[in-house]
Amino acid sequence: MQKIVLVCLGFLCLNASAQDTVKVKTALTTEQEAENAYNVGLEYMGKKDYNMAIEQFSKAISFKPNFDKAFCSRGFARYESKTFDASIEDYNKALGVNPLNVDAMFGKAQSFYAINKKDSCVSYLSKAVFVDDKYAKAYYLSGQINFEQGDYKYAVTEYDRAIAAKSDYAYAYNDRASAKKMLGDETGAIADYEKAVSIDNKLFFTYNNLGSCKRNKGDNAGAIEAYNKAIALKADYYIALNNRGTAKLNMNDFAGAVSDFDAALKQKPNYTLAMNNMASVYIKKKDYKAATEWANKAIQADAKLGAAYVNRGIAKQMLKDEEGACADWKKAAEFGTAEGKRYTSGFCD
Repeated sequence: MQKIVLVCLGFLCLNASAQDTVKVKTALTTEQEAENAYNVGLEYMGKKDYNMAIEQFSKAISFKPNFDKAFCSRGFARYESKTFDASIEDYNKALGVNPLNVDAMFGKAQSFYAINKKDSCVSYLSKAVFVDDKYAKAYYLSGQINFEQGDYKYAVTEYDRAIAAKSDYAYAYNDRASAKKMLGDETGAIADYEKAVSIDNKLFFTYNNLGSCKRNKGDNAGAIEAYNKAIALKADYYIALNNRGTAKLNMNDFAGAVSDFDAALKQKPNYTLAMNNMASVYIKKKDYKAATEWANKAIQADAKLGAAYVNRGIAKQMLKDEEGACADWKKAAEFGTAEGKRYTSGFCD
């Protein structure tokens, strides 16, 4: 016999089977619908599907017209889609709802930066840090702007502030290192590059930067180790391949240097730096005919590459073509190459 259970609600008693399941359908509130759409939009952002993210954020806004976070996130999705005017419009809407939305302030600054309105960008960065003086991304972008303008000292100050606000800001350490390098502080740059990769060991470009600083200080073995890590992370990284070849050349590893320059040229066939570096290898090997051929290739690819004229001039001089050597060095000097000026004044005057 089936067991019967009495379910009493106030004065009303209903008979219900103990084996039955009662399903109650509840409608979501508009607030919940908005949040659900917003969260789906964030998921699409994580997948870099910006069109679908925009669609979901728009849906969230249709349920909740004053949803400043959704306006802000849609603005960022539009920024990533490179529709910068639309992104600025969304950030304005977010700020219309919440004038203290610091993410919208920063997003607007970032969009102005993308369309080269640097003054407007700086204005909104200032507003962002006025509202939140720990907003690390604002200091970082300010550092970038000052770096681009050649004010490396102030760029370092801004990166300092970014790092003070966010101690594990790997990109800020990388960029501060680059600013220090421009100021001639190779030791400080190395320390910052090493800190950056200790935080994020996937930053292939930082390993390349670290290698170049070590090479500049004469630590070619340490440079090669850093370049190896960069190339292990990005096998087609022709810049690091070229740089590793240069470090090997400095150590008179001619075969290794040629292999790296050749690998760089396979990735980027018109890479004039690698072509000219090939010329440098053959000058060191005293194969001046091959050096001339590689310098010719570099000049054909870039007629204003002063370093290639220097190398071709050296090769021509060693082949007893003094007139041709001087003509090349004078060309190098015209293009602002210091070695061209030095060789011209030393051998051709």
